[in-house]
Formats: sequence, structure tokens, C-alpha cells
Amino acid sequence: MNEGPELFGFPPPDLLPELAWLGPDYVSVLIYDLIRGLLQQDAGTALMGVRCEAEPELKAVADPGGVIRAHDAGFRLQLFVQDGGGRPWRLTGRWTYSGRDLGSPAASVNHFWELYAAEGV
Repeated sequence: MNEGPELFGFPPPDLLPELAWLGPDYVSVLIYDLIRGLLQQDAGTALMGVRCEAEPELKAVADPGGVIRAHDAGFRLQLFVQDGGGRPWRLTGRWTYSGRDLGSPAASVNHFWELYAAEGV
């Protein structure tokens, strides 16, 4: 995997304080997780670029006491990758983070990718 893919369209972290539960720089976390997932599928994959196609879709859920303990953050993305065989691809899909029981000892953050399209380019 190469270092530093080109990034496009991501709102600056300081404009999205609602994503602080992912850390001070949600984009770095997202790219790290994307790279890790791609490498699990194909150890020769190179992530060349990522385009965030829309504002993140954010959802927060408060517990009965009014404290927010659950968050979801969805990102519509285009990934530009080169597979282990050297073929370039454009992957379109949605990357989602799901945080539960935040601020408690049982806190967890999971993520998943929903692929909409894969096109050779």
C-alpha cells in the first residue's frame, strides 16, 4: 500500500465536531481503516485516492437520560485503487462507522463498507 492517497471533498474535521468520537482527525482514521480492509482482501492493493462525494450522514441517539451514547457516520465515497495485479479500479460505495455505548466501559466502534459499483479504469 502506498503512503498518502490523494483526498478530495472531505469536510475539515474542525467543521464536524459531531465526529469527535472518532478522534481529532476523522479523515486519518477513515483512510487507515480503508487501507487495512483493502490489504486484507489483496495484499498488493494500493489506495491512490479517495473522494468524499457528499456531506457525511450523521446520526446521534441519546439514552433515556439525554446523554448521547450512540453515533453513526456514513460517507459516500469513490476509491481509486490499483489491485495486486496492477489493474486500476474505481470503487463506489458507502463507508459507515457505528459507535455504541460511547463514554462507557463497554464502548465500541465498528465500521463496514457497502460496495455500490466496481469499474475498471
